[in-house]
Amino acid sequence: MGRQSIAKNWVKWYRRHVADPFKNFRRQIRRGVSRPGLALGYQGFRRTVARCDWDGAHRRLFPVAEAALKAGDAKLLTEMGFSAERLDEHEKSTAWLAAAARLAGEPKPSEWTGGDLNDATLLVRFMESEKQGLANGLNMAGYVKEAAARAAHCGLVVEKRLVPLFRRTLPEVETVAYPETVAPKDGTRLVTANLLTLRSVLGTSPEGIGGRFQPLKAEPGTSAAIRERYLNGRKLPLIGISWWSSHFGKDLPALEDWAAFVRSTEAVFVSIQYGDIDADLEVLRNAAPDRLVVDDSVDQMTDMDGFAAQLGALDAAVTISNTGAHLAGAMEIPTCLIRDDWFRRQWPVRSDRTPWYPKTRVFGKNARAWTETFGEVRGRLEKWLDGET
Repeated sequence: MGRQSIAKNWVKWYRRHVADPFKNFRRQIRRGVSRPGLALGYQGFRRTVARCDWDGAHRRLFPVAEAALKAGDAKLLTEMGFSAERLDEHEKSTAWLAAAARLAGEPKPSEWTGGDLNDATLLVRFMESEKQGLANGLNMAGYVKEAAARAAHCGLVVEKRLVPLFRRTLPEVETVAYPETVAPKDGTRLVTANLLTLRSVLGTSPEGIGGRFQPLKAEPGTSAAIRERYLNGRKLPLIGISWWSSHFGKDLPALEDWAAFVRSTEAVFVSIQYGDIDADLEVLRNAAPDRLVVDDSVDQMTDMDGFAAQLGALDAAVTISNTGAHLAGAMEIPTCLIRDDWFRRQWPVRSDRTPWYPKTRVFGKNARAWTETFGEVRGRLEKWLDGET
């Protein structure tokens, strides 16, 4: 292991075991001094999460969130909003996140509240600052499409690497790269919206989310050419895999678990993993000789449209939580999402489905060995490849 890898691993360890717990501890101490009942309720909620007692966490969710709302604790209310999403309470998630935003003074005077847009240019900002992640808004194309149909004109601001993808998917919308903006068309007023605005106005019932789902579109000819090149005449399924993350807040399966999975699954595997992974690839190549494709011409860090075309060539994807997982889900590619028990990512813990991505299935660790999780993944892939939904 090189010096750079050692340094990165040390930083991850420090943030996971020292910096992040200490920050949460200080926040909880302050909360305990001013609102001891709220602090105790939150501590009980965290204990159920630590035990992977998801039904217990669901029972404690509502009292803690309502107490946080009453106390005006925007940070805790935001956390409960994200927790609600993981616990399949999508409408409550939206309501609590919107309330937290109001407490923080975030809504702008021009923000859409659901009124008539016939005389308006609606400017939707998926990206509002440099700190936002690339995955923001990948699941919301259908929301933009519905809102745009109500407006005289609609503009969309996204991260620059996503511009071609959204322009292809939503040709009726003027999509630009952050920090550009869209000026109101002549004779119209400007109304603004962000992700939370669209969720609040249009609603987030599971039926509503699924009903307005709009898959992102890769360039089909490019995807077809990539598929033909990867398979090279072989009659096997083509499955993308992504196994590693630099983020400190993820509990990941060991590389040996991935090697055992590819060794025992009859498929051609495509690395959709970013980063310096040469050592990992050697292990996976040994596990599946001649069945691992590594395409250095695709760089998801610089060319997301090329990455989307690569994903569009696949029969399925198996991945940890990352941007690729969200993009595959948003493109309606059958995706097995491998979820840890740390309750940090926005994937469901009480079920294996999310309305945001109709063809994604979530496979949780749930306090088990990762080998059991991979066994379930293999079973789901077999069903998909046999034509079952």
